Amino acid sequence: MNDSLSAESFYQGAKKAAHKAMDDHGRPEYDEFALHAGVAIEKLAKAALAAKNPTYVAEIRNNSADMVMFLGGHLPLDEEKVRTVGAMEAIKRLRKIGVLKADPDLDTLIDMRNGAAHAAPDSALAKGMISPLAATIETLLNDLGKPLDEFWERWTDPLKNAVNEQEDQVFRDVQLRITQARHAFEDRFVGLPAQAKEGALNAPQPREEEPYAKPMTVLLNGEIVLRALGGKCPACGGKGLVTFTPDGRTANGNQWSASGFGCYVCSFEVSGREEMAALHKTDTPLDVTGVKEISVDHDPALTPDQVLAKLAAM
Repeated sequence: MNDSLSAESFYQGAKKAAHKAMDDHGRPEYDEFALHAGVAIEKLAKAALAAKNPTYVAEIRNNSADMVMFLGGHLPLDEEKVRTVGAMEAIKRLRKIGVLKADPDLDTLIDMRNGAAHAAPDSALAKGMISPLAATIETLLNDLGKPLDEFWERWTDPLKNAVNEQEDQVFRDVQLRITQARHAFEDRFVGLPAQAKEGALNAPQPREEEPYAKPMTVLLNGEIVLRALGGKCPACGGKGLVTFTPDGRTANGNQWSASGFGCYVCSFEVSGREEMAALHKTDTPLDVTGVKEISVDHDPALTPDQVLAKLAAM
């Protein structure tokens, strides 16, 4: 039998496609993600079938008897005559023998994969297909007796989070984006001296010609509505900007809550208090990013400029 039809060959092909899918998702190129995610599931499904019996990957056609004997190792067959099942048929067979359960999200992902070769899928829908990809891969790996970290390697932790129902979707999404930004940043320096990466992280940020990126305070109708401070990025360790929006005001003071973060170096960002709350739950070093609130007591007679001066002195 052709080695390309072995369970190990299908497994290695699935691993390669799955890693491409994760890189696509982080760029973000969701049409390519749907294509490679579907290919990964198809190949790993075939690996699970071939591990049980090589004939289980045979496509039923007019030459099915020859195909079965070829897969059984008793009949030579020209490569152009070798036909294996498609993704959906492989999934159907695994469902029949109890390896996979019915999952509408998985079916949608496979449909998107089949359509991605002809027309771009809905990007918003494709973006949310991480969970069915991760769950299906984990089930198939368990059936094959393959460890999760061997398959996903540097993507292991965020893919574990993707199927962790104890965590909410926002937390899982933020964790994934941290990993995506980290990998994209590290990939930029593959093959380069270590000094190149260190130089990017230690370069002065923001640059003088980019005044919009400096720590700032914005006024609206004389009221302080935004406060920003430099922070350490949880993805790459570079310098970014933490923003704060008003949370409360009294006659004697103001309070702001962290509402966003953006990194100058790797472009990782979160927006809104819900995502910031998820960021605070991570176990990555957050530096100033970990500041959740700023409170300033002041004399109500102070002008906005005087309040700004007090903030700047913090």
